[in-house]
Amino acid sequence: MVAVAALALAAGCAQMRQSAGFDKPGYATKVVDNRLWVFKAGSKEWDEFGRNGDLKTLVTRVGAGPNGMTIRAADAATIDGYLTAK
Repeated sequence: MVAVAALALAAGCAQMRQSAGFDKPGYATKVVDNRLWVFKAGSKEWDEFGRNGDLKTLVTRVGAGPNGMTIRAADAATIDGYLTAK
């Protein structure tokens, strides 16, 4: 039983990793399944994603992120702000 739980945890860690290399001022990011999730730093959506691994509502822009990655966020304003942040 413990071995199964350890394998499940390891698989989850492989799918979700922090992506400090993609963070920009005012924004936090996570890469999950080669998709870049973008959050306003300290937002309730960041907390929700940390608890559930998903959001109730989201906006997706295919290929709009760094290296052609798909970007996901709670709303279009977050994606637009992230893409214009330096």
